Amino acid sequence: MKVLFLQDVRPTARAGDVKDVKTGFARNYLLPQGLAVHASEHELRRASSLRQQAEDRRLVEVKDWQDIADALKEQKVRIEVRTGPTGRLYGSVTNTMIAAQLSEMTSREIDRKGIQIPAPIRTTGEYKIPARFVEGVIATVFVEVVADSASIAMNKQMAEEAAKMTEEDTNVLDPSFEDVLAAAEAKIDETGSETSQESEDSTDESEEKSEE
Repeated sequence: MKVLFLQDVRPTARAGDVKDVKTGFARNYLLPQGLAVHASEHELRRASSLRQQAEDRRLVEVKDWQDIADALKEQKVRIEVRTGPTGRLYGSVTNTMIAAQLSEMTSREIDRKGIQIPAPIRTTGEYKIPARFVEGVIATVFVEVVADSASIAMNKQMAEEAAKMTEEDTNVLDPSFEDVLAAAEAKIDETGSETSQESEDSTDESEEKSEE
């Protein structure tokens, strides 16, 4: 079915475009929503005017989004996530998470599909992420990935417990050189004492036999 688009329907068409679309798509969505009309001769006369109106709106939209993109150059998109002791994430940062945070910062709806993460983000740190807000407006946003408060508390507790275990293990399983030396000397003294005692016992037995 050939229709005239009255409004932008991205990525299918812009207002003023005349296109062939599937009948079901037109009847079930485009026509009931007032996004398009049948491309009759009467309606086609409106096409040129609609295109111009759409272009005017697009220019305003582009300028508006460019202002937002420029403002974001001075800001960081802070993403709080669950992490382990080494800063590794339980999962990864997604474009949905970044888009949601950007929407909150700008009070505008950000399409997650416009956020292109070059490689999976699985550790804390700062990242430069390209973002396409609308056609013609592309910016680099600075994303700061940090551990959330629950992770900070848990990791601190784990570090303290690990330190205690290390200290106990050191005292019990890894004695100092001085401790080893002292233990060896004590063993030598003990052995010498036992030998001396055995010698004395032997002498006493010899003397008793002589007297007999």
